[in-house]
Amino acid sequence: MQTPKKFRPAYTCLTSGTAIAVLSWFSSPVLAQATEEAIPFDLGTLVLDARKVDEPLQRVPFGISVLGGEAADTRRVDDPVDLARTTPGLNLGDTGLRGSNIPNIRGVGSFLPQSPDDASTPVFVDGIPLAVRAQDRALFDVERIDVLRGPQNTLYGRNAQAGAINVTTADPTFAPEYRLNLEVGEDGYGRVRAVASGPLSDTFAYRFAGQLRTQDGNIPNLSSIGGALRENDQVNIAAKFLWRPSALTDVRLTLRYGKYEETPTQGVLLDDLNFPRSAVDVDTPYDLETLGLGLTVEHDFGGFRFTSITGVQGYDSFYRSDDTDGFIFEARTGQPPAAFEDPDADFRVIEDDDIQYSQEFRFDGAFANGGTWVAGVNAFRADLDLDLTFNADGIIQGDFDNSFTTEGIGVFGEVTVPVTDRLNLIGGLRYTYEDKSFTSVFTDNSGGTLGASGADASSDTFDYVTGRAGITYDLVPDITMFATLARGAKSGGFQLADSDLSRGASVSRYETAFTDTAEIGLRGNAFEGQLDFAASLFFNDTKNEHLQVFDVSTLESVIENADTETYGLELEAGFQATPSLRLAGALALLETEITASDDPAVQVGNEVPFAPSVSYSLAVEHESDMQFFGRSGVLKARAEYQYVGRRATDPQNRTSLESFGVVDVRLGWQRGNTEFYAFVDNLFDETYAESAFVFGPSPTGGFVSGAIPGNPRRIGFGVDIRF
Repeated sequence: MQTPKKFRPAYTCLTSGTAIAVLSWFSSPVLAQATEEAIPFDLGTLVLDARKVDEPLQRVPFGISVLGGEAADTRRVDDPVDLARTTPGLNLGDTGLRGSNIPNIRGVGSFLPQSPDDASTPVFVDGIPLAVRAQDRALFDVERIDVLRGPQNTLYGRNAQAGAINVTTADPTFAPEYRLNLEVGEDGYGRVRAVASGPLSDTFAYRFAGQLRTQDGNIPNLSSIGGALRENDQVNIAAKFLWRPSALTDVRLTLRYGKYEETPTQGVLLDDLNFPRSAVDVDTPYDLETLGLGLTVEHDFGGFRFTSITGVQGYDSFYRSDDTDGFIFEARTGQPPAAFEDPDADFRVIEDDDIQYSQEFRFDGAFANGGTWVAGVNAFRADLDLDLTFNADGIIQGDFDNSFTTEGIGVFGEVTVPVTDRLNLIGGLRYTYEDKSFTSVFTDNSGGTLGASGADASSDTFDYVTGRAGITYDLVPDITMFATLARGAKSGGFQLADSDLSRGASVSRYETAFTDTAEIGLRGNAFEGQLDFAASLFFNDTKNEHLQVFDVSTLESVIENADTETYGLELEAGFQATPSLRLAGALALLETEITASDDPAVQVGNEVPFAPSVSYSLAVEHESDMQFFGRSGVLKARAEYQYVGRRATDPQNRTSLESFGVVDVRLGWQRGNTEFYAFVDNLFDETYAESAFVFGPSPTGGFVSGAIPGNPRRIGFGVDIRF
């Protein structure tokens, strides 16, 4: 095992100390009480359903981060990429393409969706799983975001091998509620959010929420067509209806629609002295439309509660990419960027649409001695069609026409049994059965010079048992220790678009991955509730992990099975230093190692990609009474430093990314129901790469990588009105 890399303590202390000193200067003997929304979690009062039963956060027997909706707004968490940077142990190798961003947790999981459903950390919205290739969506009108770490197959179903992200949106209200939020900023940034909620009758309420967001490109394109990459426009609409015919029954109907029009980058030259810049010779539009329908029925029968969750999720996407960015291929070949300006060559077009259905029936209740139980069954079906056109000179020219179907069913249950007033035993099991089938047809367009037309079709079934066993023990009333053993799994399957088909071979297959996890932790509060804290130590042993190995000869990623081990430490804490000053922080230390691999290019001892050895955040929040132009109000200030350490970019460990740290600040003044605020994202305009992918060897030695740049500094202003 390698020794964990050291982070930069001097820079961290300087940055964080400056932010704390500046904000502390505003403190005075007369201070307003900090609002609840500023507190990241309150262990003494927060009750949630992370295990499908209502229980205090303090007694959840695994690592979990909880972010309230107001805190998400304040921290400017707009999507899963933002969430990953602020949550210990949650990593997301940003590919630049919304449909390819999938998270992993604690170094467990895939980092590219090279199959229809190959993800290890499913994202749920109101209990309904999102399609893997459309998980990275806007987060708005959110009540709470829970990041559950460690295997969660027992209660969260298929593929929750590494954990789960559970997003709960705000419910309709029986009192009128309206909200309007406007933001403007640099690079043509603008965002409008609106919410309207209220009663239609004594038993029926509605909630409408919408978001419009726009941003100009911020990566200059220096080819002959000019312009800039990473321009995006979004429209998101949600409608939610609540029918409460009695105090025992709730029926919720949710409709969600999203449209994303973007010009993404899939990589600019990492080692460019003028990073970031691009030279692509075709427009690279990425259009994604998503549609979701959910119906949840809950009824309390007195001795137990029944829940039914019905979900329909669909998306449709189109993407055209230029596979030969001029600066990247100048570094690869020594030829000038202009040599690669040919809009009729070296591109690919990807069109895919997916519809999936999910149904869960669940029962839960409490024992007379205070224990709890939950049991249920769920079913799933997904149909994906993917059409892909390759026009890569000297590599592959042709069309893929692929269809995939996945059907599955799971039966699950978990119980919590009190042994004493302090000690609880936990046990749960799940049986999963899945049937996967596909057809793949490749039509060669090169005239036989690069390959040959071919077809393949097959099916396979997968079944396995996963589960969890653990204990919780109250050391004192406000501090709970937990220890858990869990097994997670992610089904095997078939590659989405396999170039082997053009060479007469069958589509690649991969095996089911299993992760065995041991975790011990502590969670609670001290100093009469001033300090909230959580700590976890964990070890993961994974067999047949799905690692994406990039083949520079075909410019494709292929899935290879490998064994890995990861272990580490996670800490979270929040300290109410004064009635108006709160400090918060989170730390994740992680060691990873590949212990066996089917691919000889992936060496034993290599690090798991996109799993930083160190990541942490430090934040300070302050509130105080303040008069502004003779008007009394509340000053709100927040500063946060987010650090992500060095991490490998591929299983071969051919390159790695440097660590980076970003400071975000927000300063607002609230009077009544209106707040005016200013914000700066990336205050010191740090230049960094979120992720990178090897494009091939360099003529002078080493490897050439394309990187996804982080966003530059953005200064903006906003107003938030509630009435």
